[in-house]
Amino acid sequence: MLIKWIGTVLLLLTSTQLSAQDPVKRAASDEVTATYEGVRTSQIKKYPIGVFDSGTGGLTILEQILKSDGFNNRTHHPLGDGKTDFEKESFIFLADQANMPYGNYPVIRKEQFLDDLIVKDADFLMGKDYFSLSGQKRQWGKTPVKAIVIACNTATAYGQADIEQVVAAAGLDIKVIGVIDAGAKGAIEVLAEGEDASIAVVPTKGTVLSGAYPEAIKTNAAQKKLNQKITVFQQGAFGLAGSIDGAREFIQNGKKDNSPRGDYRGPSPGNEEAPIDLAILRRYGFDFTGNRMLFNGTGQVRTDIQLNSVENYIAYHLTTLMEQMRQAGEAPPLKSVVMGCTHFPFYQEAFADELRRLRNYKENGEYVYRRFMAEEIKLIDPAFFTARELYESLAEDERLNSRAGNSQRTRGEFYVTVPSEGLNSKNLNDVGGFNYDFKYGRLSGEVNSDFRAVPFDESNLGAVVLKRLQNRVPTVWSLLSEFRDKSDKVK
Repeated sequence: MLIKWIGTVLLLLTSTQLSAQDPVKRAASDEVTATYEGVRTSQIKKYPIGVFDSGTGGLTILEQILKSDGFNNRTHHPLGDGKTDFEKESFIFLADQANMPYGNYPVIRKEQFLDDLIVKDADFLMGKDYFSLSGQKRQWGKTPVKAIVIACNTATAYGQADIEQVVAAAGLDIKVIGVIDAGAKGAIEVLAEGEDASIAVVPTKGTVLSGAYPEAIKTNAAQKKLNQKITVFQQGAFGLAGSIDGAREFIQNGKKDNSPRGDYRGPSPGNEEAPIDLAILRRYGFDFTGNRMLFNGTGQVRTDIQLNSVENYIAYHLTTLMEQMRQAGEAPPLKSVVMGCTHFPFYQEAFADELRRLRNYKENGEYVYRRFMAEEIKLIDPAFFTARELYESLAEDERLNSRAGNSQRTRGEFYVTVPSEGLNSKNLNDVGGFNYDFKYGRLSGEVNSDFRAVPFDESNLGAVVLKRLQNRVPTVWSLLSEFRDKSDKVK
């Protein structure tokens, strides 16, 4: 009785704190409390697993979850049994496409607004409503979730504790799994015992500012009692996630000429956050063909340089990383690179190709970067380790489904945020998304949103993104196709 009374007091204190400090968290906690009120634990066990990201990159995490076979499904021992670990589970995925990329918000000191977005993502997953594609009419019947996977490094760094606070204030026991600790574990596991090494983390700029990865790597190295020298380098991949998901401020797919754009915000010679160093222009290895670079001038004299392909963004950031290591002096060789944003594994081959190019790059007959790079550099995708942690968490709480079947229409449901209908056109860009000034000029603390979660569709993602998903995440694509077929019937 005393324990129950103490828990009630703590819950009331948490609720009071939410109300006083953060109206968005308070509103989310109230909604979540109402949604789960009176629901038995046995029923929650049958609920789907929720996954969210700032864009479609989190589908690389979901793909790994769907394919993973790291455990025996009967005994839960860490040996595969030829059956996928989550074969009897269903999933709900949300891409906050309207507000991506998340990594830019901390750069412009909008951390609290980012926290609001992350809480609203979780609130959607734990809620029952969404909006129709046609007319954005509120729909009911989406199933709440029993666990949340934050398939976004920036959201993990800045918002995991906020989500856990909302869940605690609602008096629920919903596990929240992030990707940063998983990525750190992966980077450590590939190191040879006793051998000094450098680890590079390539996340968003916002994740770099959080300092979460170096701390997680340090913690995991200590837990494994590693005593070698481990040096961590970080390269904030400004604009890369946005370019992968087609954010207009960073890339213009299908541009008809190579003239620079006035609305471009990515790396450039004059960008203080991500400057292109013209003195080492050759080292970047940029592809200037097919309007993949935008510029003025001709031949060797080029000005107003802008990136306009994902591969050129990767070349810029990995070259900048190696320049950072070169200028640091006597760092141990680079042994692993954490792809610290869930969008990046879509382009894992491009990362590997660029690392090979840099290792073999010469000037005046001398290798520029080779002494800082191991012969084999492991690319770490946190997805595998995230799937492992999710399984262990659900097994520990006995929340894995013992048999397939739930109240969902399909095994997977997929939603994406879009600007609210009726929003003033001056706040939108030429393809219907938020323009840069509006997106990053909004204030925190607003409970009501200027965006809506609607089903995935070509109209809100585009043919290029959908083609990438079909090629890169085939298991997800199968579920997504089934969901889109059913969504088409209820538009």
